[in-house]
Amino acid sequence: MMSDTPAVGASGADADPGAAPARPRRRHRLLIGALFILATILGIAAVEAVWVNRQALNTDNWTSTSSKLLANKEIQTAVAAYAVNQLFSSGVPQAELKSVLPTKLQPLAGPVSSGLEQLASQLAPRVLATSQVQTAWREANRAAHAQLVKIINGGGKLASTKGGVVTLDLHAVVTQLAASLGVEQQVSSALAALQANAGKVKAGAAQLGVALPASSGQLVVLRSDQLGTAQDIGADIKGFALVLPLLTFVLFGLAVWLSRGRRRTALRLTGWCFVGVGLFTLLNRRIAGNAVVDALVKNADYRSAAHQAWAIGSTLLYDIATAVVVYGLVIVAAAWLAGHTRPATALRRALAPTLRDRAAAAYIAVYIMLLLVIVWGPTPATRQLPYIVGFIVLLGLGVHALGRQTAREFPDAQAGDPARSARAWYSDRRPPPPVTATTIAAGRRGERLAELERLAELHDRGSLTDDEFAAQKATVMSDS
Repeated sequence: MMSDTPAVGASGADADPGAAPARPRRRHRLLIGALFILATILGIAAVEAVWVNRQALNTDNWTSTSSKLLANKEIQTAVAAYAVNQLFSSGVPQAELKSVLPTKLQPLAGPVSSGLEQLASQLAPRVLATSQVQTAWREANRAAHAQLVKIINGGGKLASTKGGVVTLDLHAVVTQLAASLGVEQQVSSALAALQANAGKVKAGAAQLGVALPASSGQLVVLRSDQLGTAQDIGADIKGFALVLPLLTFVLFGLAVWLSRGRRRTALRLTGWCFVGVGLFTLLNRRIAGNAVVDALVKNADYRSAAHQAWAIGSTLLYDIATAVVVYGLVIVAAAWLAGHTRPATALRRALAPTLRDRAAAAYIAVYIMLLLVIVWGPTPATRQLPYIVGFIVLLGLGVHALGRQTAREFPDAQAGDPARSARAWYSDRRPPPPVTATTIAAGRRGERLAELERLAELHDRGSLTDDEFAAQKATVMSDS
């Protein structure tokens, strides 16, 4: 044991003094890198969680999206097929036709009804594009989604009286379809050759859009046995949409704070991480969305409509991802402004007098620009109060930090320095005027005048006699 002690001491004495802190510094860098990686991963998950929360649990967003879905031509065709099926599967058209046909022609009610169904399938997409049907569709989706959110948030009268069943009531759409197709005229034309009493046929067929069963067009969205699961999922979505973004910001902020001496670089890396999160989300929306649609929709005839539905349904995700990219670029620009490049330094020098002498004007200008962005509302965050408050705080901190930096760098900077520097720079790089015979002659005249003035001064002081002055003057005047 005694022999081990010198060895330990010798090893410690022989060690490189600079090697001791190397390992902690390396661990420090690894920790910061791990924070950036974890924050980026959580950022991707946060974007998805915010999108699902806003799209699935916000009635206004859901109603807007569903309205855009029905406005799409390919989706109109798919919905029209469902509505026509609901209309004719009720049996009302065939029953009405059978009731007005003579006894011998009543067996033709089925074929005629089938023919009308084919005709309705062709006309229905145009009917669905009308404002009446679009309004009925929008209101049906709004009512169903409001019921769904009410149940997920804890129930209420709906959960107790209807057993937690949520339905999308498209009865108004089906009824409007029947009333708008002009079915009575088509029935009259189709049966004109089958019977002489066309008036009775028209009178019976006119009832096709009136006596539909109340259950037609009822799509069950949620049943009572699914209530607990839906509430759990809704609570999880809300929790993730709140916690994940907050945790992402905390991790990025911690990584920047730990990067002492390199915080500007860390801030710039944070911006690029934001850009990466947004671009990954956009790419994932395109690739993964197409893969999911192709896997779920086996019938190739409906895939185009399904892809259109995904594109419209994920529009909000596209908006959020694009906003994240923009925010990332803003952070990168802020880091660049604090950097050591010539343009950034010149810009800080130009801003230094204002930030030092008129700081209030700088804050007012920045917040006016923020107000214009809020009025414009290009991203979802610029239309929500919590995010607006966050922007106000961050901009205030940014202006304050920039003011402190410029005060250290340019304590003597004055207003107008950039303009003077620009003029000097331009003058230094301005080409000299071209040399011509005129300029040469003018230069020589100037030299002669200067020499004569010098000789006259010497003569006045008595350094030159009259004869010497006359001789020197004659020599100067004789030079060409």
